[in-house]
Amino acid sequence: MRVVLRALAVCVGLTAPGGVVAVAQEADSLQAPSEALRVFMDCRSRYCDFDFFRREITFVNYVRDREVAQVHILITTRRTGGGGDEFTIEFIGLEEFETLGDTLFYFSSDTDTEDEVRTGLTHMIGLGLIRYAARTAEAERIQVQYELPTAMAAAEMQVPHDPWNFWIFRVRVGGNYRAEQRQESFSANTSISANRTTLDWKIRTGFSGFYADDRFEFSDGTRTQSFAREYGGWFFIARSLGQHWSAGGVTEARVSTFRNQDFTWNLGPAVEWNFFPYDQSTWRELTFTYFIGINYWDYEEVTIFDKLEEWRPSQSLEVSYTTKQPFGTINFRVEGSNFIDDPALHRLDVGGFLNIRLVRGLQLNLNGSFSRIKDQIFLAREGATDEEVLLRRRELGTDFRIRFGVSISYTFGSIFNNVVNPRFD
Repeated sequence: MRVVLRALAVCVGLTAPGGVVAVAQEADSLQAPSEALRVFMDCRSRYCDFDFFRREITFVNYVRDREVAQVHILITTRRTGGGGDEFTIEFIGLEEFETLGDTLFYFSSDTDTEDEVRTGLTHMIGLGLIRYAARTAEAERIQVQYELPTAMAAAEMQVPHDPWNFWIFRVRVGGNYRAEQRQESFSANTSISANRTTLDWKIRTGFSGFYADDRFEFSDGTRTQSFAREYGGWFFIARSLGQHWSAGGVTEARVSTFRNQDFTWNLGPAVEWNFFPYDQSTWRELTFTYFIGINYWDYEEVTIFDKLEEWRPSQSLEVSYTTKQPFGTINFRVEGSNFIDDPALHRLDVGGFLNIRLVRGLQLNLNGSFSRIKDQIFLAREGATDEEVLLRRRELGTDFRIRFGVSISYTFGSIFNNVVNPRFD
């Protein structure tokens, strides 16, 4: 799909020596004339290289506040089945362009470099801006060039045969070693995954592992050693049932010293309903997800309930709402779970974040979560040692967990944001 979109972009090709489209100016030192289109970039992806955008698309004036812009570009992303990203580029007209809006899409591949992704994304942004710039006084200074596709490019536009049948495989191995005179630490991690996504099916399966070993010498000459290990595998499958419903199932097996588990396993079905159609998920979702399953634990040490192993049925319900709008992003999530045979053993999680532009130049950022925890059946009866507490090698018993963060920012001064100067970055 990415190849098709890139080829289409070439066919309407905005190709100029300095980038997608160009006017006669040096991007690092001069800004576009004051009559040029004023654009506010609102991009929420790690590929949003604003310096690159400013260097390559030089026929507009970039402003740092939506209130003074003529076009607001809102870019959101979501993962595709091939492991790449789908970029939704929404052009929101303001002032005299209030009735002129558009939405374009760009698809990247899992094998693309960051430069390839940002180049393709920049090209698509430039295509969308032309319809606005054509209505400004700067239109006569913009040159649009059409490049006929070669025979090879035309062949690439054909949908290729996929010998992997939509399967994507990933293998990762890593480690870290650090030593000083009185302390030494080593860690290693690995993961293997196989994923397949089509319009009808989503499959996720894999294995991951982690090991850490730390050694310390105290001031009295005594030594201590602490290690942790966690590894396990999972399999998840889901079936699309129209624009609002999905159904699936999951199974997982894991070993974790952090949670006193020699072996744990769970299996069960799940169903999800989205109030909005799934094709709107890049900018709004309201989902209700229900899971019911059976769980088995084999513990390393006797638990606070005098168990070395046990079976329990469980269930959970999660409600999640996310919207990405020109004014900012709102996310709110509530999840409740319990053991069906003993509802008193339960957990409630409430959390979310809020990024809002309050007025011109003023932005509020809030994030937080609260958990009521009554389901830690895996806690060891003997408790954790001082070393395990300090090194966080064991999960500790608690009735609640709270996290909260807040920031507010106010920016004032020049509205223009065109100049690129990377010195001492």
